[in-house]
Amino acid sequence: MTLSEAISIRSSLRTYLPDPISEEQRRQLGKAIARCNQRSGLHVQLICGRPEPFSDPEKTRGILSGVQNYFLFAGPRELEDLEEKCGYFGEEQLLTAADMGLGTCWVGGTYDREACLAFLAQGEELVCAASVGHTAETRAGREALLRRWGHRETRSAAELSEGLDRAPAWFAAGIEAVQRAPSAANKQGVRFRWEADGAVRGEMTREGPFALVDLGIAKLHFELGAHGGAWTWGDGGEEKSCGAVVWRDAGGAREYLLARHNGGHWSFPKGHVEQGEQEAETAAREILEETGLTADIDTGFRRTVTFYPKPGVVKDVVFFTARMSGGREHAQEEEIADLGWFPLREARELVTYASDEEVLLAAEEYLGRDRR
Repeated sequence: MTLSEAISIRSSLRTYLPDPISEEQRRQLGKAIARCNQRSGLHVQLICGRPEPFSDPEKTRGILSGVQNYFLFAGPRELEDLEEKCGYFGEEQLLTAADMGLGTCWVGGTYDREACLAFLAQGEELVCAASVGHTAETRAGREALLRRWGHRETRSAAELSEGLDRAPAWFAAGIEAVQRAPSAANKQGVRFRWEADGAVRGEMTREGPFALVDLGIAKLHFELGAHGGAWTWGDGGEEKSCGAVVWRDAGGAREYLLARHNGGHWSFPKGHVEQGEQEAETAAREILEETGLTADIDTGFRRTVTFYPKPGVVKDVVFFTARMSGGREHAQEEEIADLGWFPLREARELVTYASDEEVLLAAEEYLGRDRR
């Protein structure tokens, strides 16, 4: 299950069973948290078997019960966009937990915040928390969760967007995913606007506690629904990039080439389209420059990832598939820190962004078809 598929089953669940989270589930969540913290600069933690912050009925106001385990979302006070990043990267952890068959619920004020501060390092700020564990609904399975989500009130697509009637299909898919995004008091105080120049703007429509957290959550949902790239924060220009999922035959099985970019993330070779270039020419050139390898580009597979570097700016990255044909493997020092060939399972675990994982899975499906 991908994170975009997990959107359909994740629901805010407030009553937890005493069953502990298994060691394997804790290991997998820990791995996801470590990757999150590395990418974001946050300090996300999973606390297990310490129910004290959720034990006082006056603090929980009767909303939560049986909570034994929880995520804490915190980071350095000086970290730019701290609250928004806690929402974006935090929802990634909750969707990961949902994929494992665990229930979750975002928690803003209905817990003993002071009891959690001991888990923080000096200079860190606690933004919010989320309960996690086994529930009656998760024990009942996917259908029970889908029925529960079906009873939840959400704002209409028209209320959450502007320009929906003239936007492409991927924008509508993004808005549908935003409809399923949790928010403080279920207010869903966000809006995504499709503008005449093709840009997408994500913005808050309400202020107050956790409004920025809600915006971060909604951005992740939009990205996953639209099959877009990862939101980043800061300045960025507009451009188009092309690349490819490069593969080779390894004893009858496929291995995929991944590059660890100097920013620390694992992805596919890609780069900017230069003046006068066709998309496939850009992909072939970038593969050669970044990896030292030549590859045969297959334009029969074409997947566009829409990447939002900041509100109001949109970029497209076009990916093809490409079979290695020659050259000498050598990482481009200015751009690439490391190169590696991996079977599908390892490559899927290693790629940093959810959108890249979906491109990889789509490429595997395409390459596995009988196209004789």
